[in-house]
Amino acid sequence: MSLQNINLLYFTPCELHEGVGGSARLENMVSIFQQLGVNIQLVSYIPRDEFRIKYENINRFLNVTKIYVSKLAPKFIKALAIPLILLFGLKYAKKSDILFAHAPGIMTGFPAMILAKIFNKPLIVDHMDVNDPDTPEFIFNKVLQNSTVVFVISHYLEGEVKSKFGKTVIYIPIFIDPEVFQINPLEGKKVREGLGIRDNDVLIGYAGSFWYVEGVPFLLKACKNLIDKHKNIRLIMIGRMNVGSDNIPMLLDKLSLREKANHISHQPRKLIPNYLSACDILCSPKIDCEINRAANPVKVIEYLSMGLPVVCSAVGGIIGAVKNGINGLLVKPGNVKDLEEKLEWIILNPEQAKEMGKNGRKTVIENYSYNAIKNKIKRVIIKIREMKKGNQII
Repeated sequence: MSLQNINLLYFTPCELHEGVGGSARLENMVSIFQQLGVNIQLVSYIPRDEFRIKYENINRFLNVTKIYVSKLAPKFIKALAIPLILLFGLKYAKKSDILFAHAPGIMTGFPAMILAKIFNKPLIVDHMDVNDPDTPEFIFNKVLQNSTVVFVISHYLEGEVKSKFGKTVIYIPIFIDPEVFQINPLEGKKVREGLGIRDNDVLIGYAGSFWYVEGVPFLLKACKNLIDKHKNIRLIMIGRMNVGSDNIPMLLDKLSLREKANHISHQPRKLIPNYLSACDILCSPKIDCEINRAANPVKVIEYLSMGLPVVCSAVGGIIGAVKNGINGLLVKPGNVKDLEEKLEWIILNPEQAKEMGKNGRKTVIENYSYNAIKNKIKRVIIKIREMKKGNQII
């Protein structure tokens, strides 16, 4: 069955190609739908420093309506965006075959649920996280209850949705394009030269948020201990600090790491592979908390896809992606000593670490690539279209 005549109304709180937060999931999901020939009308609620509405025709498959609202506005002002989202949704919902919500949140799942009810359309909810602070719990639950299908990125969320709501749940983990996230020796060399990294230096890399749940201070402390023993250790951290972030400059000063650590400001996602290519080891030192137990972080899949040795905290979806000693190393969340020892093992065992890196890339290609996920999503859409009644379709 061809999907070229299917129209999808997609609600999201992210901007395409922004490269932070859920925008990576949005970008990858849109790419899959486009590859399948689905026509997408994207309605984006985007917290920014302004209020405006912008329309974009990206290509023949994709049109975007962007609703920018000041991120500093009080909650009741932000809530005024909901009628706007519904208004634009009304414009497209009648002609849509399926409604798709980026999350069960107040700005995405709620308007999608309302319009799905009004026009009797199937609703897919892409469930990626615990409830956000702006969404009342009863709305969050109501959206999940009224969905036709729930996509989940982790088995933690899969179990939660099944036990609470008894819905049709499809495990759609984080996925990426491994042709984008792969080693580029030339670009990696340019980055190293630009940062003054010598050929015999071991560069440990981190790319992502500095939000406290990421556990970056544990990585800094582990690197400090390693540098005291191995003078050729260097560290690169790519990302921006937001509300709730660890104070990275202060920590670098406190640990006397300024000369050994480079903090690179947030970069477009398309450039991240160049920076990762410069690294010898990649690390995700997340702490153990509910948010991370529910998560399946895209950075870890991107790390694995690079074919480099990775060291990651054993929490949430990471446990399913990283098999300790096979395609990477797992550490106890928040344990500086364990993190230090695993990083040092890679430094002292380069051949075994290289083999783990190869296995990591193989893992991504087989389980977390566009090709691995595309047919799964296609089958779901086809079954939704074929269903006669009810919402138990699989």
